[in-house]
Amino acid sequence: MKNINKIQAGKLPHLIIFLLFALPLFFLSCHLNRKPAHDIEIWDRFELQLYGPKSGNPFKEVQLSATFATEGMQKQVTGFYDGNGIYKIRFMPEKIGDWSYLTQSNRPELNGKKGTFRCIPPSGDNHGPVEVFNTYHFRHADGTPYKQIGTTCYAWVHQGDSLEQKTLKTLKQAPFNKLRMCIFPKDYTYNKNEPLYYPFERDSLGKNDFSRFDPTFWHHFEQRLEDLLELGIQADIILFHPYDRWGYAIMPDSVDEFYLNYVLARLSAYRHVWWSAANEFDFMYSKSMADWHRFFEILYRNDPYHHLRSIHNGFVFYDHTLPWITHASIQSTHFDSALVWRQRFKKPLIYDECRYEGDVPEGWGNLRPQEMTAMFWKSLITGTYAGHGETYKHPKDILWWSKGGELHGQSPARLAFFKSILEQTPDTGLEPIDPFSAGKFGEHYIYYFGEQAPTQWTFDLPPNIRYCVEVIDTWEMKREVLGDKFSGKFTIDLPGKKYIAVRITKTDLIFPIKDPDYTPKGSLFYDQVAVRLIHPYPHTLRYTLDGSIPTIHSQPYIGSILITTDTPLRVLSIEGERTSQLLSIDYKKAELLPAISMAADRLENGLEYSFYKGTWEQMPNFSRLTPLRQGQADKIDLSMVDDQEDYFGLVFQGYILIPEDQVYTFYSSSDDGSFVFIDGKRVVTNDGIHGIVEQMGQIGLKQGFHKFEVWFFDNWYGHFIKVDIESPTMMRREVSAKMVFRRKVQ
Repeated sequence: MKNINKIQAGKLPHLIIFLLFALPLFFLSCHLNRKPAHDIEIWDRFELQLYGPKSGNPFKEVQLSATFATEGMQKQVTGFYDGNGIYKIRFMPEKIGDWSYLTQSNRPELNGKKGTFRCIPPSGDNHGPVEVFNTYHFRHADGTPYKQIGTTCYAWVHQGDSLEQKTLKTLKQAPFNKLRMCIFPKDYTYNKNEPLYYPFERDSLGKNDFSRFDPTFWHHFEQRLEDLLELGIQADIILFHPYDRWGYAIMPDSVDEFYLNYVLARLSAYRHVWWSAANEFDFMYSKSMADWHRFFEILYRNDPYHHLRSIHNGFVFYDHTLPWITHASIQSTHFDSALVWRQRFKKPLIYDECRYEGDVPEGWGNLRPQEMTAMFWKSLITGTYAGHGETYKHPKDILWWSKGGELHGQSPARLAFFKSILEQTPDTGLEPIDPFSAGKFGEHYIYYFGEQAPTQWTFDLPPNIRYCVEVIDTWEMKREVLGDKFSGKFTIDLPGKKYIAVRITKTDLIFPIKDPDYTPKGSLFYDQVAVRLIHPYPHTLRYTLDGSIPTIHSQPYIGSILITTDTPLRVLSIEGERTSQLLSIDYKKAELLPAISMAADRLENGLEYSFYKGTWEQMPNFSRLTPLRQGQADKIDLSMVDDQEDYFGLVFQGYILIPEDQVYTFYSSSDDGSFVFIDGKRVVTNDGIHGIVEQMGQIGLKQGFHKFEVWFFDNWYGHFIKVDIESPTMMRREVSAKMVFRRKVQ
């Protein structure tokens, strides 16, 4: 076509030459350098394509970025060179609304390009990127739960279209929703084939040009990312690994950074990517810990969307507590350490490599399918997640764990069954309870017994909730529902087989029957007492007055119960077959203690006190101790003691004036212990070391003066004492200075 144009250009006037050549280039430039406004879903990819220079090394020499803005949000995004004079900027909008963009470049033909697009709500399976949720779990950006069931195909994108299409077909039928995969090809046992494409340009001798990327490789890699997105599978992209014969594991620092920034520019706008800094990072002996910190800084600073970030170990753990790590990617089978690691890292844990189902001679690749399946159930009851892999020998070395293809093992079907259970767990995730179970309190519990084979198991659950109980054979993929009316503590029979689980789910809230209460408090009375029962549903109350246990046929409560003689009152709330706790009060007609004959003119308001020092945990017998000092008090308080005083005791002594014949209730609130005595009889016992605690007691008293004594001790840290009095004809009040008396000093 160019030759034809050149031939025609030699025979035409300059104007026609201009029209034939300049205008088409102008329109081509306009077409490539402008993007018409259009609609794009939130978390989908907007791609701006521009035409620019081909000469020199555009990968190194051309700088390109764009500022994307909408109301209340602005992001700076780096572009990349895609070969053949084409430059691209990819952007994933995270907010619905009208967006604008403006490019920045050191080349004028790429600088200052403007445009707009509209971000619209998501549709279909677009739930946005996966993010950490509730500390140890995951969800999508729109709140949809994400329950990770991963698998590994390290080098599947390097196997050619035929095998890669077979891998995609297998994945479509498999239960997995995350795939661990490498950017670089892999050289290892069962992995000796040469890839079709290379990430950097190479000469005829296979020497890498680490200053230029090969767009063909990246187009192919991106197509495979698109394929995974279509299947709803997260791509856990491994950026570095040690198994290499092409020089990618030993690139210079500058090339590492050049590569990472190019990856971020090309791939970060894909909503389903995760970044794994390395597979078995500690086997990459040319990299120091400082290198890995530097790589994470690049990922953190230059990924505008902050996709999930992890790093995978061989023998040595990376420090997963570091803030740029979003979740711990672990190679281990030690699920008994999960609780310790969860507590240490305070992040989700994924056992991405817990060995593989297969029959290769290497220990990492010969799990029985039962053992592979068990790893996932163990992860469930430890509040973590697990990863699958398969390494069955193949005549052409096509092992799923690296090359993909077809699955030959028996665990994937069981993991699909497991997935059906996992997806029904609460959105907030399950939290470990004990070595056999995890759950969400009161709602959902999973027990897994693994290699053990119990024939019975006792469960102790909240008593006011009905539960459905299922016994699950995780290997045979069978469920047996035992019933939906279990509650509280119960025992069930189990099959006595390995790999049995039990699922317990709330079916109904059994509203607890509130226990009946009564007023006035106490069991002593003077001549009579009108007992009023307290309950939100008084029509459910039944009572007896002869000491027998009430039944539905007993006397219903319809109003106050008048007690005039010694009477055993028994009360129940009865709802069908359920009953409350029994309320039992033995009423007794009080004998009133006589008053002391005292001449009022020999008394004055107030009390005498004695102060003691000592360390006590129970009330001492102060009558056998010698006080440190003595004095007078207006009433029962601690005004004579410094606020910082500890380890002391007080005895208040005097008389109390009782206004009428009646049964009186005394209340003592104290920190720590206190006793109240009337006429030498202990009425209130509030003993021991404690915070402010109230106890009560009753006594029948005749009108007049009665000996009144209060004992108190304080052990350590804070002290308080208060004494109240109450009767059927007297509202509760503090024993005041006007009610207590001491002998006048003659």
